[in-house]
Amino acid sequence: MLLAGLIAGCSSTPRAVLHVPGNYVADLWVPTVDGSAFASVLMCIDEPSAVFLETGVGGEGRVGVIDLDWDGTEYRATDPSGVTLTTPVLQPGCGLLTFGPDCCHVDHYLAIQATKVT
Repeated sequence: MLLAGLIAGCSSTPRAVLHVPGNYVADLWVPTVDGSAFASVLMCIDEPSAVFLETGVGGEGRVGVIDLDWDGTEYRATDPSGVTLTTPVLQPGCGLLTFGPDCCHVDHYLAIQATKVT
């Protein structure tokens, strides 16, 4: 039981599912085992599409790191002043989306928005 609680607190354990198109607001002040200020969600699409990721609505800061692991391929973007990421066309399914704040301040809430690129 303790192990399950520790695993649930890891930053790489997805806390939610983000369906594309969609917006997710993460609470970065939730304690994690590794002490990181990153959030992870399972991002899912239902049809082949490229995806545009950016700072979403409802957060307090800008996304500065985006990392998407999709079917074994990693797509990553970092910029201390804020970042966006456009993927190539992804096949239907789900991947692990991890994102964090821009440099050097961790706001309480951080939002990410995913839209399909047509």
